[in-house]
Amino acid sequence: MNKNEFVDIVKTKAGLTKKDCKLCLDAILDVIKDALKNGDSVTLSNFGKFKVNEIKSKAMYNFKTGKTNIVGARKTPSFKASDNLKRSVK
Repeated sequence: MNKNEFVDIVKTKAGLTKKDCKLCLDAILDVIKDALKNGDSVTLSNFGKFKVNEIKSKAMYNFKTGKTNIVGARKTPSFKASDNLKRSVK
C-alpha cells in the first residue's frame, strides 16, 4: 500500500476529504520526523515506538581491496511494534 492508497482508505473511514486526510498524514509524519531529529522517541499506544538507534563506528574489511576501513558512527531510525499490534497481525 502506498501513501495515496492509505489516504483513500483513511478518507473513507473518517468521512473527511482527501485533502484533509493528506494534510493530517503529512503533519503526523513531520512530527515524528522532527522528534527523531531531536533525539526523542515517539510512542503510540497499542501501535508501537519510533526511536533513533546509535550505531558505533567499527572497522570493516573490504575483501576486494584487502584493506580495513573505518565506518563512522551514525544514527538510524527504527520502529518496534507493540505487543497488541503483533497479536493483531498473527
